[in-house]
Amino acid sequence: EHFPDPKSLATDLHLNGFKAIWMLDPGIKHEDGYFVYDSGPKIDVWIRKPDGTPFIGEVWPGPCAFPDYTQSKVRSWWASLVRDFVYNGVDGIWNDMNKPAAFKSVTKTMPERNIHRGLDEIGGCQNHLSYHNVYGMPMARSTYEGMRLADKDKCPFVLTRAGVIGSQRYAATWTGDNVSNWEHLHMSISMVLQL
Repeated sequence: EHFPDPKSLATDLHLNGFKAIWMLDPGIKHEDGYFVYDSGPKIDVWIRKPDGTPFIGEVWPGPCAFPDYTQSKVRSWWASLVRDFVYNGVDGIWNDMNKPAAFKSVTKTMPERNIHRGLDEIGGCQNHLSYHNVYGMPMARSTYEGMRLADKDKCPFVLTRAGVIGSQRYAATWTGDNVSNWEHLHMSISMVLQL
């Protein structure tokens, strides 16, 4: 409603010397009629609960489903969505909340018992506990690949909130929200040394 023509907005920003870095979160609004959400079940992209139903967690849009980036078909699906996003004039993408965050949970992430149906070469079908720290990397990879699909001659700019060793192939890492105080300055030293 507030930005009905994103391509025009990006064009205006470019004319004024700005680059458009847009944020993508993995939580996809659980809403029938929303084309991204509706496209997911067609190829079975969602992370599942132990009972086999898609996990729905709360993030910024409200109830959300989460893509299982441990599957190549899901990464291709996400990359195609990113490609179309980039066609709207996006210069870079910031992957945020990809720890992955889920607000209404004690741990602020999805339950450890959720199921990822990963490919054998990355560990196969395992629970979220096994894939939690890895989740941000295949999302960053999919985002990077989607930007390459949109323009193979342009070096993609992807910024990720979460990642593991190897993530630097696909994205730069942003260490998260902080404020200007001594406690956060102190924490930043160990964070930067571990990047």
